[in-house]
Amino acid sequence: MRTWFWASVLTATVAIGTVPARGQEAKQLAQQGYSVFMLVLGGDEARYPDAVKLLEQARDLDPSNADNLYNLGRLYFYDALTKNNGESALKAEQTLAQLMELKPDDTRALSFHGSILTSLSNGGKDLAKFMLGVREMNTAVERAPREINNRIVRAFTSRNFPSQALAAMGNYDALSDLELVRDVFNDNTFSRAPHADVVMKAFVGDAYKSRGDDAKAKANFAAALAVPRSGGQGTRAGRDLLDAAIQARMDGGDKPLGSGAFAGCHSCHWNAPDKILK
Repeated sequence: MRTWFWASVLTATVAIGTVPARGQEAKQLAQQGYSVFMLVLGGDEARYPDAVKLLEQARDLDPSNADNLYNLGRLYFYDALTKNNGESALKAEQTLAQLMELKPDDTRALSFHGSILTSLSNGGKDLAKFMLGVREMNTAVERAPREINNRIVRAFTSRNFPSQALAAMGNYDALSDLELVRDVFNDNTFSRAPHADVVMKAFVGDAYKSRGDDAKAKANFAAALAVPRSGGQGTRAGRDLLDAAIQARMDGGDKPLGSGAFAGCHSCHWNAPDKILK
């Protein structure tokens, strides 16, 4: 009887003690994974496997951590779009769907999920999946019109759509979303995204350039180039590349922004362009 009693107490004590220990470990892994993810966005692409490993370990220890699921979903999303990785696209969809079940009011998850659905629609050939993705992105903006994440996701996702797809969206024009985000970022600095103000001004200028409004295009390009420089050597090197692309477009270049220095998710975050350009 006594042996059973102490065995039961010890078992319960170990079980109770394990929960906070695992929870603390999960939080630490999640934070470490997020920090490495930011390095990846900054240009250190070689750290991608490290970021995935840390965030996945955190998820396995605590699948209810909504913030970690959001970062893991974004990390898969990043790899899917920048590397055209179909496996990562599926993982992004599954992770974001899991987050949506856990936190149905998170419009950021909804917007990213909608974007990845349009990517998984095989260029719109799976029309039902494509239209569901469009509806989710639109719904995210309708529910949270001041959430800049949702505006950015919809605007940049639509850049890859053919004209008939934009018509199916009600002749959606990304300029209004881009201008709203530009105005939010105006004169603001962000440690994790040191070039956000520059990039959004440049993309608004590019949108005006594409529609033939050279005066407004030039004004926005000039404003982008005038944003004060800050940060260390890597950040300044990233800014040099962005400025060169903006100046080329401003001087009459025919190639819209969206490739080269402005490709993928890096442009707002660049602090290690030497690593990404390898």
